[in-house]
Amino acid sequence: MSNPAINADLTAKARIRQVALELFALNGSDGTSMRAISSRAGVTVGLITHHFGTKAGLIQAVEDDLLDGIANAIAYQESDESVDGVVRKLDQRLLDHIDDNPLVAAYLRRMMLIEGNGAGSDLTERFTRLALRQIQDLRRRGIASTSREPEDQVMQVMLVQLGQVLMQPFVDQIAGNLDRDPQRYQLSLRKTRSA
Repeated sequence: MSNPAINADLTAKARIRQVALELFALNGSDGTSMRAISSRAGVTVGLITHHFGTKAGLIQAVEDDLLDGIANAIAYQESDESVDGVVRKLDQRLLDHIDDNPLVAAYLRRMMLIEGNGAGSDLTERFTRLALRQIQDLRRRGIASTSREPEDQVMQVMLVQLGQVLMQPFVDQIAGNLDRDPQRYQLSLRKTRSA
């Protein structure tokens, strides 16, 4: 039997995390106060500190949730048939996840490009470790090449997958300034062999 007080507490915790993601993505961590988060989430600052301790703890919780979502989106699935099919499907699942969660992309851009992993964030390091685990898993499954060092493959993944997420808005703006359809200039994901 579930305890309503615990469920309400979990709901408030998730709401705090979601509001923090939004405000951090828009204003950065330095530009977002705990009071602003509490006001927007409809909770007290005391409840935020109860759940997360400090702003750094809240940032870590936001990033834990964000990275868990990405890890689930790009996880290998047995239904991914061929090597090329796996690569395409992993890339597409990442893009679908980002499309479904635009605040994730906004947060990544803010924290990785503007704030450079601001106070309390180690997002780039954690994202890199996530990519390395994915490459190692795909190598074990015989999907990723073993002809290069895994670290080189991580750099490729980060440049291609994460680069697209981070840079596409700039490509869209440039296309708009040139009176071109931005869809025509979508950053391309990995080149795979023809089936």
